[in-house]
Amino acid sequence: MSTLRLFLSGLLFSWAPQIISGRPATTSKADLFQTLPNIPDLTNASLSVTTVPSNFHIERAFHAAIPFLPEACLFNIIGALRDIVLGDFDTNMPVSGFRTTLFMSPIIKLQSPATTEIPRKYVVWGLFLTSYYLHTFNAYQLSFFSLWFDEHEVGGIGIGGRGLASGGVVTVPPSGGGAANALEIDYAYFGPQHTLGKGAVFMTIISALMEAAPPSAETRITQTWINFLHGEKCIFVVVPSSSAEARATFTYSHLVQVLARAAEYYEQKGRFGQLEMNVSAHGVRIAQAAFSWREVVVGERIEGLGLRLGLNETTTVAEE
Repeated sequence: MSTLRLFLSGLLFSWAPQIISGRPATTSKADLFQTLPNIPDLTNASLSVTTVPSNFHIERAFHAAIPFLPEACLFNIIGALRDIVLGDFDTNMPVSGFRTTLFMSPIIKLQSPATTEIPRKYVVWGLFLTSYYLHTFNAYQLSFFSLWFDEHEVGGIGIGGRGLASGGVVTVPPSGGGAANALEIDYAYFGPQHTLGKGAVFMTIISALMEAAPPSAETRITQTWINFLHGEKCIFVVVPSSSAEARATFTYSHLVQVLARAAEYYEQKGRFGQLEMNVSAHGVRIAQAAFSWREVVVGERIEGLGLRLGLNETTTVAEE
């Protein structure tokens, strides 16, 4: 049975297939943003512009006029990715559903055509492209996206709907929560209070989580790490501390925790401005991170995603 039919069981639907895929993009580190708090020279920074392989795409196979809160959709996708990206990128993972304690709906459902498992990398790419579709087209509603790799259907992602995912539902608790490996993070808004926007901040977090997925969770980060999404005013930067102890400590698992906790902090405060985070572990400062505003040129092509809808139209940033 196809993943779509698994999702649609018991539902009425309208047929409106649409396709979105990812293609590589290149960019310069120059002029990405105007100011950051105490961020050192970025000459040797690791720059990550969100991309997915060109032979992977999603198709929106189903949607219905049952709306969800935009922040609930994106926040629950972040909650799912928080746990998913810490696993081995090249292994399979169980098919299940995800939601958070903050938003019990919609459930983010995974489907697989033939088994109870699905390759983790397809889920990571699929969740990113699904969230990008929801955000770009303001399509926060009951929907199902099939996942395609080399023109073969390899899985599916459902946003909401009746019933449970075949593997049950994981309710993701808040990050940290007193765990032994919980980081100590101090937050401070800074600079001219450009409004980054809730969608832009959450999409930047999702894109950064996707880029953090391939390395091992315990791989150390020793240089400045930058992530942004073409067409969005938000950029994320993390700078490991210069001490030898800090450089031996800060890992991708820490980066994932920083991103997830930033989402929780933003949602709690309801203020989506420029934000600085000072990150410590067991009393030792190990990194500084920031979400900052960057200039977006009107008409900037969102090359990092290579959006395809019908006649290969290219999405551009509209003038505000």
